[in-house]
Amino acid sequence: MMTQLAANVSLTLALCLPAAGGDASLAAGESRASDAGDRAAVDGDRSDRAGGATVRWITFPDERLQVCGLPWLEENGPHWWRLPKRAAEQLPPAVARLMRFPTGARIRFSSDTSSLRIRLKASATLSFGHMSPIGSRGLDAYVDRTYWGSATVTQEGEQELTFFQGAEGGSKEICIYLPSYQEVTVLAVGVDAGAEVGPPAPFAERLPIVFYGSSIAQGACASRPGMSYEAILARRLNVDYVNLGFSGSGKAEPEVVELVSRVEACCYVFDLGKSYRTQPADVYAEMLRNIRADHSDVPIVCVTPIFSTRELYDTSYAELSEYVRRVVATAVGRRIESGDRQVQLVDGLELLGPADADAFQEGVHPSDLGFALVADRLEPTLRKILQQAPR
Repeated sequence: MMTQLAANVSLTLALCLPAAGGDASLAAGESRASDAGDRAAVDGDRSDRAGGATVRWITFPDERLQVCGLPWLEENGPHWWRLPKRAAEQLPPAVARLMRFPTGARIRFSSDTSSLRIRLKASATLSFGHMSPIGSRGLDAYVDRTYWGSATVTQEGEQELTFFQGAEGGSKEICIYLPSYQEVTVLAVGVDAGAEVGPPAPFAERLPIVFYGSSIAQGACASRPGMSYEAILARRLNVDYVNLGFSGSGKAEPEVVELVSRVEACCYVFDLGKSYRTQPADVYAEMLRNIRADHSDVPIVCVTPIFSTRELYDTSYAELSEYVRRVVATAVGRRIESGDRQVQLVDGLELLGPADADAFQEGVHPSDLGFALVADRLEPTLRKILQQAPR
């Protein structure tokens, strides 16, 4: 049995990571690439005026800025990757590539700032025909769990992005969602020069919900990162979460499952989707056995593939979808028969079914409407699990 990760935020694999650092002041425009002088300012204090605004940059790491959803952030530094860098060579190539995107990662803090900016360094940008730039490369700002605005990475290299300015004073709980399909390294968060900044309010649960799956779990094709079904659910339930969705790669490979299991959770949700392909049922069953061996009493929720309108005209795709649904249902049923009372089956067709055809982006992946419906219909299951969890 592998050693479980500690959940305390002070440990290396903490799920919401604070750290220690300093402030730097710099005036910022709406969105621009940083020059050498700007980079120097990250390491010290500097006040300039641009459009009447003075920005104080709080550089990473800083104990007031809580990073959530990246269990290996401290170990991986300076990379904001979802799985440990040391394991990359042993992972399937697609997972090793997709783990570089900080899907589901968030920066949380409290402040009375009237403006919000971020300074980051981006890798080469990617474009997808079925996703908007904000959906793949965008960042969202939520204030008191309400969406306020987005900013989008438009180029490679260092740049500054503005979420909002001119807001009223008063304490705010701020959460920045990082991109779903864009590698970035966050350098600093920008607030008003005189703003108070402190740690955020705690979540309702000590441990996160850990989601493992493929492209739908990763958030394709939400219009922006805060609209994945995991993000919606986490806001409603006031819980942390870790998104280990990897597009086209919900295959339950042992080396991936081992890393999923290393993240201590209040609940595991497996949404492998149709990328499981035609693997035998034993592969899915072995994943459940391994997770249960490491976490004897943590609830596990297994979701069968949702509907997709492609099934209406593509016979082979419809057959694949039904095959994976049978595999998941059979594996879960056998675990329940063996006496496992902490595993549940959720029928994906009840989350999004044939009657929800308008909830898809391009026939396979949900739109914002689809993700909102999935969240609506999955919420009662997760809320009941959390209510029954020991305190």
